[in-house]
Order: sequence, then C-alpha cells, then structure tokens
Amino acid sequence: MFTEPVSVYKIPRLEKEDEPMPHLISYIPLKHQDEIKTQGATLRIHHTPGHTTDHAVLELVEEDAVFSGDCVLGEGTTVFEDLHSYMTSLQMLVKMCPKIVYPGHGPIIEDPVPKIQHYIDHRNQREKQILKVMNLETKKFLTAMEVVKAVYKDTPEHLHLAAAENVTNHMHKLLKDGKVVSQGDRWCLVQRNGKL
Repeated sequence: MFTEPVSVYKIPRLEKEDEPMPHLISYIPLKHQDEIKTQGATLRIHHTPGHTTDHAVLELVEEDAVFSGDCVLGEGTTVFEDLHSYMTSLQMLVKMCPKIVYPGHGPIIEDPVPKIQHYIDHRNQREKQILKVMNLETKKFLTAMEVVKAVYKDTPEHLHLAAAENVTNHMHKLLKDGKVVSQGDRWCLVQRNGKL
C-alpha cells in the first residue's frame, strides 16, 4: 500500500467524472498536445477517443515513435466505444506519420502508416456494405441483426451477435454523420437512392 501521495496523469473521461481514487492517489488531468519532459525524452499526449473517451496515445517526439495503447494493436483490431471518434483518431495517427508504433498488445509495428490505413479502409468498406443493404432493402427501418444477415451472410451464425454489435457501432457513426435516423433499435437511411 502507498504511504506517500501518488499522482496519476490521464485524460479525463468525457461522458462522466473519473472514479474517485484512494486518498493518497490523485488525478492530474492531461490535455491534447500536453508534453511530459524528462532527461532525453519528450512525450506528447494525443487524445485519441474511440476505444474509450479518455484514450490517449503518447508520441516519443525524439524518435518519431508512438505508444498506441489500445488504438492500434500489433495484431487484430481493437474494440471501441465510439466508431466515429475512433476513425477520427486513426486519421490523426496517419497524419502524424510515425516511424514506429509500440502497441499496448502484440508485436511492435514498423512502417505503421499502411497498417493504420488498413484499419480505416476496412471500416470504410464495412460501412459501404451496410449502406448498400440499407439502400436496397424494401423495409424502411432495419435492426442491426437484419443488416448482419445480409452483410455477414458468410459468417458463422454463432458470431452474428458480435457482428450485430459491430453494425450497431457503425449505425451510431452513421447517425453522427447524418446518414441514418433511428427509432429505438431500428435504423433507416436519411435519403435512399439507386447508387452509393
């Protein structure tokens, strides 16, 4: 147990206050672009919401390297609370053009920009598939599971619940983008057309 006060540096959560810490631990709030300097190293804070609202990556300025936490993984893809914010964070990372990424999980990523761009392209491709289904379906409002049955038809049925969660994340992004409206757990395109 701590006998001396300890400070925890973090980006505050956006949607609620951070949980109170034990009396010897205190939060020191960080902001986007804050810097922490030590001998021979500068860490620049980049607020990268998406995985969580308080997620940040740390740029090791002297080496043009990024500690990506759960934003970009060494293998596979991450889960996220907000796809819209996550995509914005990925675009920011591409623009930073780091030479190397040290992920929170998995192997180090050398030449990371193509991998980050692959994440973006994959999500954009999935969004196009979802929009195509939404545009072609005769039913006006669709549930996430109805979209899953069309978009993920080659995916084993036992994975459809996870796929529905993914579709729901896409729908929330599309809602923020102004492309769909919702009625409870059903979604509809704002404007239908013959092509996407």
